[in-house]
Amino acid sequence: MKSGKQRKAEIKQSRLARIAKHDREINPFKGPVPEWAIPVNAAEVVYHSMFLDIPLFYVDKEFACKDCGKIEIWTARQQKWWYEVAKGNFETTAVRCRQCRDKRKAKRDAQKKHMEEISNESY
Repeated sequence: MKSGKQRKAEIKQSRLARIAKHDREINPFKGPVPEWAIPVNAAEVVYHSMFLDIPLFYVDKEFACKDCGKIEIWTARQQKWWYEVAKGNFETTAVRCRQCRDKRKAKRDAQKKHMEEISNESY
């Protein structure tokens, strides 16, 4: 039986292999949409560019974290949430891994709490 850490590493490797394979074979801007891909709901996407087209479907994308350099995968499901539910700008992509985002958020929250404490003490 494998540990959760081993299983997670296997999943990451299989996703990277799948990304490499599909990158050679597919173009998200041309049809048809593969059965494994997540289709884009163009009506829900915030889109302001004259130069970029909206793809027909989302595919997993590999990226290196801006802070720690770790290779991560921005899954198609995460992209769909970011662009269609959270209404993120379509020209943006993921640049930080989950751990670095959590560290940044904790630092920001601590700074906000500190500033609130200072403002409360001055009265």
